[in-house]
Amino acid sequence: MNNLCWLGWRSIAIGSFLLCGSMTLNSCGSAPIADNVSGSAATAPQSSADTKVDRVVADAGSGEKVGNKEAKLATPTTTQKPQLVKMAELSLRLESIDKMMVQLRQIVQSKQGDIYNFQDDRPQGSGEHRQATLVLKVPSASLDGTLAEIVKLGRVESQGIKSEDVTQQLVDTDARLKNLRQQEDLTRKIMDRSGSVKDILAVSKELSSIREQIEQLDATVKNLRQQVAYSTINLKVEETQSATPTSEAFGVQVQETWKNSTHAAGSLGTNLALGLLWLLPFTPFIAIGAGGIYYLLRQRRQQSVGASLLAETSQEDES
Repeated sequence: MNNLCWLGWRSIAIGSFLLCGSMTLNSCGSAPIADNVSGSAATAPQSSADTKVDRVVADAGSGEKVGNKEAKLATPTTTQKPQLVKMAELSLRLESIDKMMVQLRQIVQSKQGDIYNFQDDRPQGSGEHRQATLVLKVPSASLDGTLAEIVKLGRVESQGIKSEDVTQQLVDTDARLKNLRQQEDLTRKIMDRSGSVKDILAVSKELSSIREQIEQLDATVKNLRQQVAYSTINLKVEETQSATPTSEAFGVQVQETWKNSTHAAGSLGTNLALGLLWLLPFTPFIAIGAGGIYYLLRQRRQQSVGASLLAETSQEDES
């Protein structure tokens, strides 16, 4: 009996010891996790605060409040890259514009750009210089490299680059777009509610106005981003050699002379046709006058013939 009691107490003691050990291990293992969670919770707001950008809920300068928070215009962060619209002006003197155009197309195509406008002013007489103006579009990142290759085609007369910072304009327009889209969503929800026809028409008109503003601002943003993405180069070139008369120029003069003469002949024919058309109502009077003149001339002719015959007859009688 005593042995059984001693074995029971021993079992209870061992079980209690194991239970306490397992609880201690669990508490020790869970402590770092709790510390981790609390540490993350403590540092998360700080990290969020550093990268948080104020949400735009109203137009620029608006004093409206949404959810007891005054609407503020979003401003670019310090890490945001400036959005620049770049335009370059370049003037060159070279030997041949035709040769330059072949090389220029190769340069622009290699930079993923294009020639948007080309105007060739050829001289009309000797002693004048041939000139041409071009408008090129190239990616902004390739602007400097493109200019460096173009200046090798001739002698630089003038060169310059000007930039316009449209960062704030883009931010402001994006802010207005975001606000208008929020208004559009709210207006659509209002339309979904049941109401009178008058109310539905009023809300529909307001929704149409908001949508029109969104489309206009969206087009403005796309245009600005396109200008930022692609820079413009206004290129002016002039040949160093003056023009001299050639057989080709003579042929051009012959063509121009023939063109002018045929034009004059056509104008004369048109004027004659119009004159005859104007005289058409007077045709009866003209016919009567012409008939009278013909009759008088015929009478005078007959009289002269009769006089001649009479004179011949008289001479024969005398002989």
